[in-house]
Amino acid sequence: MADDFDAIVVGAGMAGSAAAIRLAQGGANVLLLERGAEPGTKNLSGGVLWGHDLDRILPGWWREMPLERHLVRKRFGVLSPDSSVSFDFEDATWRNEPFVAHTVLRSRTDAWLAQRAEAAGATLVASVPVDRLNWEGSRVHGVVQGGETMTAPVTIIADGANSRLSLGTPIRPDPRLSGEATELGMKEVYRLDPATIEDRFSVGPGEGHAEEWVAGIFPPGVMGGGFLYTNQDTLSVGLILNLQSLFGKGVYSHDLMEQFKLHPTIAARLKGAELVEYGAKLISSGWASRPAAFHGDGWMIAGDAAGFVFSNGIVIQGMNYAVRTGLEAAETALAARQAGDSGAARLAEYDRRLEATSVLPDFRDFAGLDRVKWNPRFYTAYPRFASALFRSMMTETGGPKRHLRDLLKEARRTSGLPLSRLARDGIDIVRDL
Repeated sequence: MADDFDAIVVGAGMAGSAAAIRLAQGGANVLLLERGAEPGTKNLSGGVLWGHDLDRILPGWWREMPLERHLVRKRFGVLSPDSSVSFDFEDATWRNEPFVAHTVLRSRTDAWLAQRAEAAGATLVASVPVDRLNWEGSRVHGVVQGGETMTAPVTIIADGANSRLSLGTPIRPDPRLSGEATELGMKEVYRLDPATIEDRFSVGPGEGHAEEWVAGIFPPGVMGGGFLYTNQDTLSVGLILNLQSLFGKGVYSHDLMEQFKLHPTIAARLKGAELVEYGAKLISSGWASRPAAFHGDGWMIAGDAAGFVFSNGIVIQGMNYAVRTGLEAAETALAARQAGDSGAARLAEYDRRLEATSVLPDFRDFAGLDRVKWNPRFYTAYPRFASALFRSMMTETGGPKRHLRDLLKEARRTSGLPLSRLARDGIDIVRDL
């Protein structure tokens, strides 16, 4: 009996829609399934899109996609309870077309990408919570939904970090997500007049500003970072929390969010803004959240579902890896279709493509990143150190001037940082970051 489709893609996010577009462009009969009422409705994430990979399938995409602002500045800093220390990076080339990065709202971009998949010839069906993969022994032969089986020689799994289709299967034998390999992302969107945004963040019309913060303001042991992105007429504000650090602390994530927003530095940015949207989602934690394999007999896994989210505390990148892995899965599926073979040996080409396009090297080379990113001292001692040092350097007290070496020693004592700890943390930063 002939298969219903040449390929089935589950999840109409960045990875799934990119895969569906390329498959359809290659002449495949592809089914794109989305659990939400429409693509983008259940995807909370949204920040900075580095869209180089989209050039492969949608030349000039940035002229048509519903983007928010093109990025001209990034800020990184640390928050202590009563102060903040940060630095900015600006590059003149970021202001020139084609712009390198854009702030986005996924509810808009995902819907647009799915529409491009339909325009290319893919069949898009939303409001379909796929029950499970259709396993025939060790082979995946499509999906099962509502008692109905839809078959295809290749299924691409792109259903997000909480991948319902892979948990408890040979792809991810454990039926539960690991606290060590999962983070909690929270985001709120605030409406603010475009002119006010441009004045407050010193950007021009259409220009954007993004910032990430180490949040050294929470109860001891709770680790997380904050972010803020400027959109056209809104601000995206939120936290990424180490899920395991919340266990047993008697704290609630919504209280931490309020604490972050009430910090004087963040509160000043939100002045006069109106809350219009909020939510939370789970985030894959890089190499630690990878599945047992990225391909098998009749299947491949891409995007967040495969753990392809890179975050080192300074940069957060997931959408670019989602698009790239979706495209490499599609190219592999097209080659398998041409060869008439979708077995594991043929789909191993996917792993080779992930190697050649730097996806696997990026995550493997930074496999020890969590040792730095989730070092508790970076959320306690180091914010205190930075605050004490710059307060001493920047504040005129009427007393005698002091050498920097003396200020450094005093800040280190104030923050409780032994030299041995500083040395070990420095080694970890050089090795893992």
